[in-house]
Amino acid sequence: MVSLSRIFRRGEASGTEADSVPTNAAAPANVSDATADASSGAVSASAAGPAEASDVLMLAREFLGNFPGGMFRYLAEGPDTLDCVSAGMLSLFGCADAAAFSELTGDTFTGLVHPDDRERVLREIREQVAERNDDHVRYRILRADGEVRWVEDWGHLAADAEGRRWFYVTLMDITDQVRDEGDLRRANERLEILTALSNDVLFDIECATGAAHVYGDFEGRFGRAPEQSDFVVHRRCQKPCNLDITSYDLSPLMEQIGENSLVDFETSTPGPDGEPVWYRYQSVVLYDGEGGPVRHVGRLLDTSEAAQRESQFRRKAERDGLTGLYNRAAALDRIETLLASEDRPCTLIAVDVDDFKGVNDTYGHLAGDAVLKELAAFLSQVMRKEDVVARMGGDEFLIFAPGLAAGPATDRVLEHLARGPFATQRATDEAAKAAGSMAAHATPTISIGAACCLTPPMPFEELYAVADSTLYQAKEAGKAQYCLTVIG
Repeated sequence: MVSLSRIFRRGEASGTEADSVPTNAAAPANVSDATADASSGAVSASAAGPAEASDVLMLAREFLGNFPGGMFRYLAEGPDTLDCVSAGMLSLFGCADAAAFSELTGDTFTGLVHPDDRERVLREIREQVAERNDDHVRYRILRADGEVRWVEDWGHLAADAEGRRWFYVTLMDITDQVRDEGDLRRANERLEILTALSNDVLFDIECATGAAHVYGDFEGRFGRAPEQSDFVVHRRCQKPCNLDITSYDLSPLMEQIGENSLVDFETSTPGPDGEPVWYRYQSVVLYDGEGGPVRHVGRLLDTSEAAQRESQFRRKAERDGLTGLYNRAAALDRIETLLASEDRPCTLIAVDVDDFKGVNDTYGHLAGDAVLKELAAFLSQVMRKEDVVARMGGDEFLIFAPGLAAGPATDRVLEHLARGPFATQRATDEAAKAAGSMAAHATPTISIGAACCLTPPMPFEELYAVADSTLYQAKEAGKAQYCLTVIG
C-alpha cells in the first residue's frame, strides 16, 4: 500500500514526518530539477540549511497538492508498483484515503488503467519510449463510485542517482473534452453517412484560408474532379477566392454498413390539419469488425413539397384538360390493372353523347365544351369514388365499376345515367318550343352500352369490344337509352 508519507497533501504546511516528502523520493519530472539539482542554480532540500530545506519541502508539498489532476511515479522495470502519488490522485479516483486508493488500484500503474484499455496503453507507452523518454496516452479510469472517466497521461522516463529508471507521470481529467470530441466526431460521421445515403455532394469552404472540403462521390456523379467554379457561385463578397480543394472518400465508411442494412422508402403521416405530410425515411445500421451493431443512423427527409409537385404533374399527365376526368391512357392503365386482379363481377360502361356534332353546329364549340364538362361532372357524381370515370376522346366516355354485377342495382344506375344531366332542362326547352321560342341551351341525350363480366379476370380489349358493341345496339334502338350485355 502507498505509505501516507508518500502522499503529497493538498495545502498542508506542517513539517511532520508523516506528511513530508521522503528525501529519497524523487519529485515529478516538472519539479525534480528545481528541487533536487543544486548545480542548476536552484535551491535543493539537500543543499540548503534546515530552515531553507523545510521551506523548500513546504513549497513542494503545497505546489504538488494544488496542482490540477494527479501525479505519481513508478519503476520502469519490474513490478509497476506506485512509489509516490499526489493527493490529487485520491480525488481523481474518488478515494477518501490511501487505503481506499490501494484497494481500488492495487498500488500499480496497471491497476489505474481501465481493464479494457490496458493492453493498448502498455503497447503505446512501449512504442513511444523506444524512440524518446516521454509518452502521451489517453485511457479510461474506474473511480471508487463506479464512474468511468477519461484521463490524459503525460509521462517522463528518468533515472535516479542509483541508475534506477522511473516513470514520472501527470494525469489530467479530460472527460468533458472527450465527450465534446465524441459528440463532434459523431456529428461529422452522421453528416458523412447521410451524404452517402442521399448520394449528395456537400462542401465546406474556409474563407480565410481557401481550404475547401468536399464530401461525397463528386467524380462518380459528374465524371470529373471538382473545380472552384462548382462551388463559388453568385459571389457575395469581393475578396479574392482561390480554393484548395480536398475530396473525402466516404466508401470506407459505407463498408461499415451491413448488407441489406439500408432502409429507404417514402411515406406520410397526418399533419396538424389532418393532411398528409410526406417524408422519406432513410436509415442504416453500422457494424463493427465482429458483425455487432454499433450505431443506427438515419433521417426523415421532408418531401411534402416534392410530393405535391409530383402529384400535380401526375394529375396533369393523367387528367383530361377539359373535363378533369382520367384521360384515355390513364384510364386504360388503371382498368387493365384492376381487371387483372379482380375476382368480383365488374361492369364496363361506354357513354356517348347523341348527335354531338349537331350541338357544335347549332350552338358552337364553346357550348359543346360546356356539354362535355357538365356530363363529366354528372358521371362523377353518380358513380362511386372507387370507380374509374374517363373521357376517351371527343364525346365518348368510359366507366369501369368493379364489384357492380348484373341485377336491379345495376339497372338503376344505368337508368339514372341514361337520363343524363339535361333531363330537367330539356323539359323546359320543350315547353319553350311549344310556345314558339327557340331553346337557349344544348340539352342532348346520351346512349349507354354496358358489359358486365361475372367471372373476371378478363382482357380489357375483349370487355371493351362487348361494351362498344352494346353501345351500338342502344344507338340502333333509338338512342337516349342503355343496353346491357352480361358475360358469364
